[in-house]
Amino acid sequence: MPKNIKGREIAEIIPDKCIACQLCIGECPINAIDMQGGAVRIDPEACAGCGRCLDVCPANAILFEKPVRKKMTGIGQKPHPLEGYRGIAVFIEAHDGTGAEVSWELVGKARELAEKLETQVLGFLPGTDVEPVAREAIAYGCDTVYMVDNPLLQKYLSRMYGRALAHMCNQVKPEILLVGATSLGRDLASVVATQLETGLTADCTGLDINPQERLLLMTRPTFGGNIMATILCRNHRPQMSTVRPKVMKLPKKDTGRRGEIRTFDLETSQEVVQVPRIIDFIPRAAEVGGVDITRAEVLVVIGKGACDPRHLPMFEELAMLMGGTVACSRPVVQSGLLPHIRQVGQTGKTVAPKVYIGVAVSGAVQHLVGMQGAEKIVAINIARQAPLVQIADYALIGDYREIIPKLIKGIESRIKVIR
Repeated sequence: MPKNIKGREIAEIIPDKCIACQLCIGECPINAIDMQGGAVRIDPEACAGCGRCLDVCPANAILFEKPVRKKMTGIGQKPHPLEGYRGIAVFIEAHDGTGAEVSWELVGKARELAEKLETQVLGFLPGTDVEPVAREAIAYGCDTVYMVDNPLLQKYLSRMYGRALAHMCNQVKPEILLVGATSLGRDLASVVATQLETGLTADCTGLDINPQERLLLMTRPTFGGNIMATILCRNHRPQMSTVRPKVMKLPKKDTGRRGEIRTFDLETSQEVVQVPRIIDFIPRAAEVGGVDITRAEVLVVIGKGACDPRHLPMFEELAMLMGGTVACSRPVVQSGLLPHIRQVGQTGKTVAPKVYIGVAVSGAVQHLVGMQGAEKIVAINIARQAPLVQIADYALIGDYREIIPKLIKGIESRIKVIR
């Protein structure tokens, strides 16, 4: 295979086979592929050798051989015994008698994975007076829900919740444990993984199964979001992963579904009971009048190319007419135009609106992983080769300052007709 000056093996275009479909251009995570003189060209010094262009090429016009990775084992570490671990468990996060939506999203994904492993979906539910949440977990897809119902678990404390969840894992022995990547879930997952001496892959954007080896394939952005890595946990159980809200689809609720609810006791030794006294809980910004972009059905997302305070009222008007709200990419937050709670992307919020309108958003991988669950994507951009334009359902090529006023006018005229 060809190599660049750094000695890295890189992909190469076979000119006679290339049909200039440009699929590889949209797939390349680091923009190392472009069109020159009507032909596709790979920049050898920019190519990272990830092989994603090879996967999407319909004409077999890319020369690249993916390296075979050797199995790695920890030096001086004894493999964790894997026998007896079965089932896919989901941590059910509950607040004030209500299950978190991300938990139901993970239960839906767990059902897909469980079918490939021919196993059950288990719910792990610590808390106080949480039996109604347990019944709700069964309605969303759990076969069995294990509860630890104790007054000490009324409010979240990492020591108490960690002890409860680790105890359930030791008793039930699930082969996989999924946790929502909320502020609570992120903290709890690290505590439990440490206690169970197993691996943890955080902020996954994709989950799949290798049924032959019963391995969870955990995919997440790495190297600053430029490459998508699939991580395995071969020698320890359970295989643990956290997933952001809105990454997985919410399953349908079936109130007629039947399942089993079992209860565990919480160990309450003197050492465990000595916990900090809770003085107060400070609500999140979205709960005190702020904006929660994860719940919006329509998002008008401002990119770096539209980072102009003079046009912010225009974006807000478009969002209001469509019953949505304004969000943004990271450069807009860095400029100070909008706060971080409005940011979409790897370092912001993961969203899944019915309609996503990207205004001058180029579509870096870090941003795309945060909005891949959108049902319909509309891109407004002057650059035809922008990654977001390549994946959009509808692309409006041109200056947003001319396009958006026309959209607003068209929507207003339709509203008048309906009235």
